Amino acid sequence: MRKLKYILASVVLSAGFASCETEPIDEKVKDDSLPGTAILSFDLNAKETVVTDKVTVGFNGNAISINARLSLVNHENVSNPELRYKAANLTIMYSSFVVGNFPTTLSIDNPSNFTSTAILDVQEMVPDEEEEGKFNRVWVQYSTANAEENQNAGYGNITRINDLARYMNGNFDYLLIPSEIEDEEIDLTLEPQRITKGNYNYLTY
Repeated sequence: MRKLKYILASVVLSAGFASCETEPIDEKVKDDSLPGTAILSFDLNAKETVVTDKVTVGFNGNAISINARLSLVNHENVSNPELRYKAANLTIMYSSFVVGNFPTTLSIDNPSNFTSTAILDVQEMVPDEEEEGKFNRVWVQYSTANAEENQNAGYGNITRINDLARYMNGNFDYLLIPSEIEDEEIDLTLEPQRITKGNYNYLTY
């Protein structure tokens, strides 16, 4: 009798394992109509990885722009909690909304005439000359448009456009040159900003 119970138990367990192996994959995993969570990330000057989910997409005719709100580490002043982070905005503009490669300059290697531009606005904290310990917030702009003529300042790729779920994926790599500061009283040493390993996924449009 005990032997029969062991045999029955083995049969039940085997049937259970077989049903798990033959169970179909969850259809939601394969459903192309479902978007994921929007995210954009990149490495800045090989010093920090910036990640944000505060990303919007806008259109201007056939062109498209990606706008991301960021928080950057203030590497020059990490001791003061109030100055530890800097607000910033990254904008990437593509000349057309299609899957493809979008360099910053036109060339014989770019017969499609697709181009892109990237702008990084950073809120710098500048010491007040009149009041010690006080800082003024100054917005500084870095852009691929400030590069030398015909200088390769990077590229952006749109790798996927999902018309069903209405989202886009892509990657980017840019060299952003600082714009001149018009206020002569502001003393800031500005260096080009290098964005590498840029990626975005599930950006809804």
